[in-house]
Amino acid sequence: MRKGDLKKQQILETAESLFCRKGYEETSIQDILDILHSSKGSFYHHYPSKESLLEGMCEKRAQLLYETVSARITEEDAPSDNLNRLFNGMMPLSGEKLSFLLMLLPVFSLPEGRSVKTAYCDALAAAFRPAVIHQLERGKEKGELFFVDAGHLADLAVLIANNLWCRLCEMILINEQREGTPIDPPEFLALINQARASLEKILSLPFGSLELVSLQEIRSLSEQIHLRWK
Repeated sequence: MRKGDLKKQQILETAESLFCRKGYEETSIQDILDILHSSKGSFYHHYPSKESLLEGMCEKRAQLLYETVSARITEEDAPSDNLNRLFNGMMPLSGEKLSFLLMLLPVFSLPEGRSVKTAYCDALAAAFRPAVIHQLERGKEKGELFFVDAGHLADLAVLIANNLWCRLCEMILINEQREGTPIDPPEFLALINQARASLEKILSLPFGSLELVSLQEIRSLSEQIHLRWK
């Protein structure tokens, strides 16, 4: 790895650790530089702002999510099963990825929140879209899926998946700010089922073929946000 690339990676990893521990707003660029014993000139050479640094983290996280999912996908499995794994893997809502999401969610309410959310969604789309297209084309070859343009269909499917996790997070945040309590499961289920049905319809998959996110994962996320913010 080149020296410049190594420095950029060190900045990213140090900042992510601080953001997750202290919070995005509470961490200054100087905090990052103090740990790295680096100059502001070095930082701004790689990242023009703290916001761009967070967007870089989103790109890294999206790629890590894809790499985790791709390790569980084989050409021996049915295209529909692989599509399910891909869409489920796009949901950054549980497991090791949760610490990053818990840090990220409060940022969504800041002035830069919209651009950061868009950056994360774009990164997820870029990471997962080629694999979705490949599985769609496999399904068409096998006579399991019927469509005209795999790229257009993949764009719609990825958009629905991204919209789901964003709306779930928004629902949790709004409820926490207004009520200060975790959301009841039926409210989650309605949103999840709507997205699942839409995806199954545009992909010509049988009802119940997809499990985008489990209720247990969403309840866990809601409860952890509640515990952190109360």
